[in-house]
Amino acid sequence: MNFSTLSNASLVSCFENFVASERKITAQVLDCISEIDQRKIYFEKGHTSLFDYLVKDVGYSPGAAMRRIDGARLIKELPELTQKFEEGSITLSQATQIQRASRDFKKAKKEFISTDQKRALVLQIENSSQKETEQTLAVALDLPVPSLQKETLHRDQSVTLTITFTAEQMQVLEQTQNMIAHSVTSHNWADMLTYLAKKEISRRTVTRGAPQGPTGLNLRETTRTKPQTAVTAVKNQQRPALPAKARKTLLHEKATCAHKNKNGRPCLNRRFLQIDHIKSWSRGGAHSLENLQVLCGVHNRLKYDLEKGLFKRCES
Repeated sequence: MNFSTLSNASLVSCFENFVASERKITAQVLDCISEIDQRKIYFEKGHTSLFDYLVKDVGYSPGAAMRRIDGARLIKELPELTQKFEEGSITLSQATQIQRASRDFKKAKKEFISTDQKRALVLQIENSSQKETEQTLAVALDLPVPSLQKETLHRDQSVTLTITFTAEQMQVLEQTQNMIAHSVTSHNWADMLTYLAKKEISRRTVTRGAPQGPTGLNLRETTRTKPQTAVTAVKNQQRPALPAKARKTLLHEKATCAHKNKNGRPCLNRRFLQIDHIKSWSRGGAHSLENLQVLCGVHNRLKYDLEKGLFKRCES
């Protein structure tokens, strides 16, 4: 159709008909996705999740796929939403906002939002903007208004993310940064988050792609389950591993280096922290919390060298 030949009135009428058709098709797409989800057809397609199927086979972007999954599952719970999508009184973005708010509510309050509560929320946000919807959901569910993040793509394919963290989230990130300072020495947030993401990917895919031995055994598993040598067994028997609970307690409650110089000035370093026995294990020291302290790597080695008599204490 050549739109340039249409009059203003005809063009507007044609456009409005297309919009109505688009909304109707979107509602039908959500109904179809809901049924595919119900039947778990994506397993037959070789995918582990509906999300993977929509992204890898259908070609949706990750964001578009997630919005349609949220909308489809909300329609499954509230069938009357199909008509509201067709009318345009509820949008796909609003469906995602309801589902996200439900997940946040469950995480914060340890409770599920009932179907009737969701139905009431839909009535409150009909014909509202995205910002108005956020505020309505936050007030209704007693949740903080979510902060939007900005993503800027650059010519070299790098990405700048502008994200707002709460004070609690920032505290967790800073504590994590201090705990992994041995591995991420750049003190760069992007490096830290990438490192943690790779660790999580490795944890979830540890057995995938592992080299196979001549008998088909996973060599990584074989390495991990290799019998201990006699020396290692004796060493482990002599000094049992520090309980993980004790380590976490110390690093959480005493997250700075406890070393003091000859003038009594504390180190207070928050990076490269290690657990040290105040009275060393070789001299009869126990694993008890009273005999444990937190030292940075430098002062832990210094204490060891002083105990071994490698040099006299002369640091400032």
